[in-house]
Amino acid sequence: MKSRYVACLVAGVMTASVLNVACGADTGSDLVTEESSVSVEESTSTIAATAEEVGLANPWRDITEEEAHGVVARLFKAPEGATNVQWSILDSVADPSGFPGPLVQLTFTLDEVAFTAREQATGDSEADLSGLYYEWTATDEGVLANWAGGEMPAKFYRYIGENEYIDLCTFYDVEYGAAYSISADSADLDGFDLQAVVEQMYDPVTNSIGDEEVEENAHVPMDITGCDTFTNIVDKLNKDQGYANVTIGDVDVLLVTEYTFEDTEAGKSEAIDADVYYYTKDGKLEYAGYVTSGGTAYPLSVKEGKLYVGGNHYFKKYTFVGESIFVIDEEAWVEYDEDGNGTYYAHSDVASIDGADENGQVADDSIMNEIYDEMVSGEVVDFQVVK
Repeated sequence: MKSRYVACLVAGVMTASVLNVACGADTGSDLVTEESSVSVEESTSTIAATAEEVGLANPWRDITEEEAHGVVARLFKAPEGATNVQWSILDSVADPSGFPGPLVQLTFTLDEVAFTAREQATGDSEADLSGLYYEWTATDEGVLANWAGGEMPAKFYRYIGENEYIDLCTFYDVEYGAAYSISADSADLDGFDLQAVVEQMYDPVTNSIGDEEVEENAHVPMDITGCDTFTNIVDKLNKDQGYANVTIGDVDVLLVTEYTFEDTEAGKSEAIDADVYYYTKDGKLEYAGYVTSGGTAYPLSVKEGKLYVGGNHYFKKYTFVGESIFVIDEEAWVEYDEDGNGTYYAHSDVASIDGADENGQVADDSIMNEIYDEMVSGEVVDFQVVK
């Protein structure tokens, strides 16, 4: 199937002197060690050259944690006690197809150790997103607590230079199609346990939300008491909120979103979620519902009277039946078992699905791909942003 998710990475550089303990928990496997021949200067110049080659001059832009949640799911968090917390994003690495997606980064300081954490949707492919090019002094493998129900396999690396330590942890969420990288930088990492920090960064709120199970019931729309028209709603919006008028089915609706992001190439302000408002046949203003996509690779789109949303593991299109019933015209998704084997499902509020059993299970990802193809050939909604 077409993988459609936005990946995650985490990386960092660390300084120190002597290696006594390998990163990660004791898994019973022998720690691999080797003498490193890469100097600090050589490694730094390699990273700088690579950045220059891919045009990463001033590549990052600052974002809020809320904005980060809008780009990727199953996101990490800064551990308790962290300072100098900063979220940022690298848009230039995203492919128009959605894979790989934008790179979300979190930097912070904890106990005088500097950390860099990144997440990026890589789809079906595992990737090392750290950007660290060293001959590692020590490597190890382990299993992260909390992540993936306490069964997330992870790789650990340590580099020891003349005046620096670099610790790195990488792992890949096969169910969600996201890569992670977390690194640390300090003048002294003797006895430091990177695995413990990575486990503290697990966020049970974001990681309990499946790509195909967005918390629609948790969303609270704005209070439209006293509003009789779309204009009244727009007049109540706060700075940086967005709105757009589109037609779904045969119904003219107002979409309202909390956040937008700029597609500079298309010259549009796009969004991944929105509240939907419409007029009844009697002219009364009503709330139809809330729609959301899984990240910026899937902005809200419209085609032939259908409103499309999507994520790495699901695609969905909405319409109106008559003038007042907002329904799912068709949706399809995949669920993975612990071995990465996918089971495909499809559903419609208004029609039966050919080939689906009583549980909605279908043979393959063909319906997902059909909805995706419709979505990307549609018109991405352009929101007006409140100044």
